[in-house]
Amino acid sequence: MKVSAPHMTDDYVDVSGFALRKRQPNEFAPDRPLIDQIAEWLDEAGLTLATLRVKGLRPAGVKINWPDIVMDREDLAWLRESDGVLPPPAADAIARLDIVLGWPAMIEDLRHRNVVNKRMIVNPYSGKYRWEWRSLGRLLGIDHKTAQAWHRQACGALAKKIGRT
Repeated sequence: MKVSAPHMTDDYVDVSGFALRKRQPNEFAPDRPLIDQIAEWLDEAGLTLATLRVKGLRPAGVKINWPDIVMDREDLAWLRESDGVLPPPAADAIARLDIVLGWPAMIEDLRHRNVVNKRMIVNPYSGKYRWEWRSLGRLLGIDHKTAQAWHRQACGALAKKIGRT
């Protein structure tokens, strides 16, 4: 949703991000490092994907015998149906999501791609990451700082492929 800003005519407020912007919602800011913006867009894409409203694709709508799912202890604390769902994403966030969903395929190092994909899994009720850095490090058998470094390196590789660093 775009709302006119009182400052300048070419500014608008991105209500989903609560920020003034002088560019289109799918453009990078030229005055900030591209790597940082790519990391932000990946984070936003995870939340956007989690909060998209999808109808008719849940197991109850398919009308089959859905097997009982035995959850891990971490999963039990992560997702509760009693929590309220976050509001649906704005159109600008969905436009950025369409762009970002193609990025993981551009990451050649499978370890880096794995870290990026797992960090994009977000709880639709709380907005928390399913894989915090420490749990992601334990899952992959690496230190959490290494997982963060791999994520940063993946963002750097994407920045080079997109065109400017």
